[in-house]
Amino acid sequence: MKFKQMEPFFLFLLALIFTAGLMFASVEFPKAVDQMLDQKVGSLDVATGQNELSEYKTELYLSHYHIRLIGYICLGLILILIAAGFVLEKQGLASAGAIILFLPVFGNFAATMFFLGGLAFLRFLWLPFLDISFDIMRLGDIVLLPYNWILDAASLVGMNIYRELPFIITGLGIFIFLLGVMTWMYGKMRGQNVADFWLYRISRHPQYLGWIIWSYGMLFIPGPNIKQYAGVANTLPWLLASMIIIGVALLEEKKMKERYGEAYESYRQRTPFLFPLPRIVRKIFSLPQRILFRKPYPGRKREVATVVAFYSALSILLSAFSTGMIGIPKNDQASTRRVDKLVRTIRTTVNRNDIRHGAESLAEIGGAGMDSLIALLGHENVFVRWYCADALGNVQSDKVVGPLAALLNDPDANVRRTAAGALGGTGTQQAIHILTDAFLDPELGVQSDAARSLGRLKAKDAVPVLIRGLDSDDRVTVRSSAWALGEIGAREAIQPLIACLKKEADWHYFMVGEALNKLNSSAAEDAFIAGLDKGAWWMRSACAAAVGELGTKRGLQALSDIMQKGEMRVRRAAVLAISKYPAHQSESALRQALQDQDWEVRMYAGAALNNNKASEK
Repeated sequence: MKFKQMEPFFLFLLALIFTAGLMFASVEFPKAVDQMLDQKVGSLDVATGQNELSEYKTELYLSHYHIRLIGYICLGLILILIAAGFVLEKQGLASAGAIILFLPVFGNFAATMFFLGGLAFLRFLWLPFLDISFDIMRLGDIVLLPYNWILDAASLVGMNIYRELPFIITGLGIFIFLLGVMTWMYGKMRGQNVADFWLYRISRHPQYLGWIIWSYGMLFIPGPNIKQYAGVANTLPWLLASMIIIGVALLEEKKMKERYGEAYESYRQRTPFLFPLPRIVRKIFSLPQRILFRKPYPGRKREVATVVAFYSALSILLSAFSTGMIGIPKNDQASTRRVDKLVRTIRTTVNRNDIRHGAESLAEIGGAGMDSLIALLGHENVFVRWYCADALGNVQSDKVVGPLAALLNDPDANVRRTAAGALGGTGTQQAIHILTDAFLDPELGVQSDAARSLGRLKAKDAVPVLIRGLDSDDRVTVRSSAWALGEIGAREAIQPLIACLKKEADWHYFMVGEALNKLNSSAAEDAFIAGLDKGAWWMRSACAAAVGELGTKRGLQALSDIMQKGEMRVRRAAVLAISKYPAHQSESALRQALQDQDWEVRMYAGAALNNNKASEK
């Protein structure tokens, strides 16, 4: 007797233990798997979507390992699994399909810039979507509204729960799921066919509700992928997976009604579907099926599929409007409200990403948005000044020159540096004399950004100052000055640039060579070849790519030499550069590269040889 009285307690204790374990597995286990994969499995060292070269490498990687074909087949099998589950009324099959469709969300934990690197390799399941557009994955963004509402409500009372909220939601979902399982098990132990107590009094499907809430929280769990260049949204897969789970729950109700008749119908009438909602909201949600089927609940498989398809399509359509994929006319009042909301967010949040995104959005709005950005330049938060100044660099207007120039006296060096860089984006000649003065700022970072801005503005009057910058002891200032001189087309800088190459320092060959190349100087090749084995790997790689563009015999020999002794990442750049040469000149070096110990080098060499064979036919 005592044991039976203790059963609920033991079940609750078991639920707590499992909750803690699953919470740990949801957050820490993916990180560990990602680190292991990063160490054991090779993936491209590219920033997805950054430039044409990264696109070429990505396409080559996908075709070389047939990843696209595998992704299409796997997604097809998942869809067949889901369809079979609905047709055969096998809830387990449809649920498994929904869970597998959601699994790539864990790619958020991948510390990579390549969208399939580390644990993000799971995203190969989404390739049929991603091949259309990365933006298509945002067609579920309407589901972000509840999350943003919670954050906004918390901010109104002075609370910032940006970091904590995802964990709260995830933990709550797991806890509800396990309490639902516990209640169901206790009901079976008591011999009840229809559980109508504990959690089942407020939800007819607490396990499904728990999964939906848990997976919703996982959309926002902050992973280590801050290095990721092209983010992949997760909202569309979550929306589709959740709608499938809801469809499974509706199929389950159909079976329960057939099996237990009025007993289940009575329970269904008095208990919410997933969670309690006001009567008016329930009527709104049930309106489509009342109109289509003349009843509050779908009772056939076809009706269940229709309901799921309708709400999925409606959510996707609303997401398309909310993300701007489908344009709607905007009135001035709506724009004003949006500006006010963005300004409020920037002023109150402590999250740097929110500040940056808010500032970028204000710059895109223009008009009142630009005026708000200018006003925010005086904010006490250094990050607000920093990101607002950066956003104003995308606004080509004389109006922003004065406010940005005032920031060149800001006590924070990063703010001054950003302001100097932003002035180059204004497109106005008024900024030139301001930037020339900023180039004398003792903070070296400010000097380099001022130099680049002068180059963007084609400031011929600044050429003497930039030539003096070539004598700086700071490598970044030298590189920026060289780049700016090349952009301006200052041929009087050719000899100073060549003299710059004779210094003992080994860190500016590419930038100097690029400037000489823009000035049509033959000394550019000397700079690029000299930089193949000196300096940081990324500078040497850039020199290799530049040598390939020149296409000279001397350059080919230098690239072949570096293939024998260069660092792995430099060899990758070198073999790509060799691939640009005619087949009869490059074949020997490419065949030798097929024996390279690095898989990426071998992949590039093999692709180049195949292309050469195809062009000969």
